[in-house]
Amino acid sequence: MKALQLFILIAFAAYFAGCATVPPTELVNARSAYQIASEGPAQQYVPSELHKAHEALNLAEQSFQKESDSYKTKDLAYVAQRKSEQAGVLGSMAAEKSTKDRANADFQTQQTEIVKQGKKDLRDSEKRTAEAQAEIGRQAEIKAAKDKSDNDYQMQQAVIAQGKKDLNDAERLTAEKQAELDKQAALRTAKDKADADLQKQQAEIQQGQQDLRDSEKRTSDALAELASLASLKEEKRGLVLTLSGSILFRSAEATLLPQAQVKLDQVAKALLAIRARNITVEGYTDSRGSVAYNQGLSERRADAVRNYLIQRDYPADHIQSLGRGKGSPIADNASAEGRANNRRVEIVIEREKQVSQQ
Repeated sequence: MKALQLFILIAFAAYFAGCATVPPTELVNARSAYQIASEGPAQQYVPSELHKAHEALNLAEQSFQKESDSYKTKDLAYVAQRKSEQAGVLGSMAAEKSTKDRANADFQTQQTEIVKQGKKDLRDSEKRTAEAQAEIGRQAEIKAAKDKSDNDYQMQQAVIAQGKKDLNDAERLTAEKQAELDKQAALRTAKDKADADLQKQQAEIQQGQQDLRDSEKRTSDALAELASLASLKEEKRGLVLTLSGSILFRSAEATLLPQAQVKLDQVAKALLAIRARNITVEGYTDSRGSVAYNQGLSERRADAVRNYLIQRDYPADHIQSLGRGKGSPIADNASAEGRANNRRVEIVIEREKQVSQQ
C-alpha cells in the first residue's frame, strides 16, 4: 500500500507540475502496470522485484519532468512497464507454488493414513481368516465326535458361511485398496505435470528477461554507432542524423557517390539493429538557384538515400522521403562554408512507440 500511495503522489505531482503537459502513452502504461503489480501477490511474495519496478518507474517519472516528450522518457517508461509486468508474473507464480506446496503436504498426510488403514484392515482380515479356519477345524472334531449330529452339521455350515463372508470382505478390502492406489498414481501424474508446467513458465520468463536485455543493448549500441557516423541529436520530431551533402552527391547531382554508399551501408546496419521504426529522409539545398529547381533536386536526393536504405533491407513501409528545398537553412548561405552545411540530408528517426502487453 505504501508503494501505491507513493505512486499516486508522484502521479499527482507530475500533473500539477506539468499543468498542460500530457504524459506519453508509454508512461501511462507503465504507471498502470505498476499499480496492477503492486495490488497483486508480488507485494507479498517478490517484494524485491516490485521494488525494482518501482525504481524504474521513478526514473521514467524524473525523465518526464525534465523532458516530457523525449525518446529517453518513453524508453525508461517501457522498461518500467516490462519490470512491473515481470514482477506481477513472478508474484503469481510464487503464490501458485505456495498453494501447490500446501497441497503436496496434504497429499503426503492422506497417503500415510491410507497405507496405515490398509495395513490394519489386512491384519484384521488375516485374523478373521485364521479364526474361521480354527472354527472349521473345531467343527470337524465335533462332527467326528458326535457321529455327524445334525445339530453339529448345521453349526459347521454356519461357520463355513461366516468364513465365506470373511473371505468376501477381504477381497472387497483388497479391491478398495487397489482403487486407492490407482487414485494416488493419478495424483502423482497430475503433480508431475504441474511441476513441468511451472518449469516451462520459469524458462519463458528467463528468456523474456534475456530478450529484453539483448534488445536494450542492441538499441544502445546502434545509437552509439549512428552517433559515431554523423551528427546525431534529439529534437521534438525525433532523433535526427545529419549527413553532409558533400560526401553523398556531386554538386547539382542526385546520384550517390561511391563513398556515400559505404557511409550509408554503415547507417543501414545500425538502423536495422534497432526495432523497426518509421524514418523520414529529408533533402536540403543551399540558396543558390530557383525555388523550383532546388525543390526538385532535394526530392531526388532524398529519394536516392531512401531507395539505397531499402536495398539494404530496411522495411519500405517504414521509410519515406521528403524534399525541403532551400528552406530551413542551418547556416548562413552568404559563405561557402555555410552553403556546404545547408546542402545536407537528414534522417529523422521517429520515437519508438511502445505497445502494452497483456
